[in-house]
Amino acid sequence: MMNTLTTALCTTLLLSSAALTTTNTEAAQFVAADNSPGTQVCMAVSSNKRLQLYATMRDLRISKTTVTNKLRCNNLSIAKFAGTYGFNKTAKYLNLETTTGTSIQDLAKLDQQTIMIVAGSK
Repeated sequence: MMNTLTTALCTTLLLSSAALTTTNTEAAQFVAADNSPGTQVCMAVSSNKRLQLYATMRDLRISKTTVTNKLRCNNLSIAKFAGTYGFNKTAKYLNLETTTGTSIQDLAKLDQQTIMIVAGSK
């Protein structure tokens, strides 16, 4: 009985902390500025889905090296873009370190739906 209660409590705490860390991306809706290859990859990064990013890069014949070294999303390096908006899964797929920066989030503004226009470098 005690193990079940402890497991349930730990699961609740983990889910609560996961919800707090993912609210950043849920509060914003990302919309492509155009249909350029750079923007398509930036949108795939913003999906935070490794398979979608992989498929987009494969279809466009763009390597991880090109994405990580040359692509800029909204005038940010791909690492800064992923880190700013919490795209940890796609950042991990690209072997980017996004946890070294420090940021302050206004928790009162998280409930608002924000539309972000995403543009990749040309």
